[in-house]
Amino acid sequence: MLSFHILLLFFSVSIFAIIPIGEDRFISTKSYKVSSVQLPPQGFENYLQLLKASPQSKGLNIQKDSDNNNNGSSNSTVLNLKPGITTLQTDENNECYFVNTTIGKKEFPLIIDTGSAYLWVYGDNCTDSACQNNALYTPASSESSTSTFALAYVTGTASGQVVEDNIIVNKLATTQKFKFGKADKVPDFFKNYPVSGIFGLPSNDSSAIQSIISALYDSHAISIEKFSISLGNISNSTDYPNSGIFAIGDPIKELYKGDIHYSDLIENDSHYWLIPIESVTLDSFDVNFTNPVNLGDGQANSSTSRKAIVDSGTTVLALPKQDALDLHSYFTNSITDGTNFAILCNSSFNIGLNINGHDWTIEPENYLGAKYSDPSMAGYCVSNIQGIDSAAADSWILGAAFLKSVYAVFDVNNQQIGFATKNEDVVLTSTSTSPSSSAIQTSSAAYYGNSSSIMTSLSSNSSASTSASKTSHKAAEQYGT
Repeated sequence: MLSFHILLLFFSVSIFAIIPIGEDRFISTKSYKVSSVQLPPQGFENYLQLLKASPQSKGLNIQKDSDNNNNGSSNSTVLNLKPGITTLQTDENNECYFVNTTIGKKEFPLIIDTGSAYLWVYGDNCTDSACQNNALYTPASSESSTSTFALAYVTGTASGQVVEDNIIVNKLATTQKFKFGKADKVPDFFKNYPVSGIFGLPSNDSSAIQSIISALYDSHAISIEKFSISLGNISNSTDYPNSGIFAIGDPIKELYKGDIHYSDLIENDSHYWLIPIESVTLDSFDVNFTNPVNLGDGQANSSTSRKAIVDSGTTVLALPKQDALDLHSYFTNSITDGTNFAILCNSSFNIGLNINGHDWTIEPENYLGAKYSDPSMAGYCVSNIQGIDSAAADSWILGAAFLKSVYAVFDVNNQQIGFATKNEDVVLTSTSTSPSSSAIQTSSAAYYGNSSSIMTSLSSNSSASTSASKTSHKAAEQYGT
């Protein structure tokens, strides 16, 4: 049975999106060769001929510094899972990554999502299939909230009340006044994942939203507004099974090698972790794109540079359709139906992204998906690079297919993202410690902003409104107060 791939993306103060990408990620019967509509530049054909003549010059299959399965060798780095650092878990298909979060007195697995601004959890009144056999949140107080929220997805709507409670994540405790969504209606596609909601991690706060990172900072649980993510198993220790590490606060030196290379965010009103990509390469060949992009700050339009949102809630690399077509034209005999792509399973190009002068590589193991079982597609695999127009205007979305290859640091205070080479040789230990929080109770400014309801029956006592545009795969959202 084919499972869903997901794209979780926050679009603006009043827009949230999630795109379930399931069986339709496999190309439809109405498919055609990419070369019938898009050819690579002539210079690329010459490049391939040179590679065939001198295969040793091709920059492929680069050996990693160490084996993931290090078995605790003497050269391993020991990482203590102290407060602020915790393991991530994933579903059986490695499509979403979640962190266990204590809300009130109960623990909930929440999808860690740098493409979303909000935290919301399945509520105790939810009877939808997604809520069956998953942890549900019950407010400590019986007093009902007059504030509501609605998140409309292409496959359904998540809606419920805005509530507040104590939250502990990574053994760090936030203020009692942190507000979040308690969903009583949840879209059915969530049933494919062993989670109970979304753990949103935006790049900054808006006038109407406080992120949990800011709330932890205000609670004096952390001294700096940073967090970092390392996706993919970093230790084979049976004591600490994991699918990565999520750390709140300073970068964790045990998780990376060399320096962290930072890139300033492109200023935007949507709270994206949006950065410029100076150039894209296949091995050492520069890729040119049909549609030019403007990176702002007075720069000229460029056919080689791109903009990208770094989003841990996305499984794949989601590109504007023409960009995806351009990139796949470099892959011999690639096939598409206009949105999804199939490429040969023996594809061996390394995709390089130059970000602020430093090169980061997406290897075949991360952009090649499942093999096709249809005999007519023998030798083909799903491409984890998908074409989706209007997902985020002209921006790429760099999901887990990219993040698995780097150690990523998200700096809220300085509005930067940093990347470093992952340390693959880590052994985990743990120190049992009580949750860290301030003895001073601070008043939280965390509340979800007033906006016009896309489903007015879900809203109450709303005093202000803003309009929210939608596309076929955007999800509009409303939080009332």
